[in-house]
Amino acid sequence: MEEKKRGRGRPVTGNAKTPTERVQASEAAILADGGQRLGTVRIGAEASLALEVLIARYGSKKAAVEAALIAHAKIIVGTNDK
Repeated sequence: MEEKKRGRGRPVTGNAKTPTERVQASEAAILADGGQRLGTVRIGAEASLALEVLIARYGSKKAAVEAALIAHAKIIVGTNDK
């Protein structure tokens, strides 16, 4: 009896998602976890320069914005909830 040679790579499962389906699932998970989606937000020049500094530190726009929001919330809570 001859053995059938398997092709290279992972076997096809037929369960592959399209990029759109992957993004929709990711957004749904974030929203279900209490997150939010910020669409097209425009910021001024001063805020843009500050964002560039944060991006250099945190590596991405998303990480920079999240870090800034969390840090600001901690400052506000720290000064107002004594």
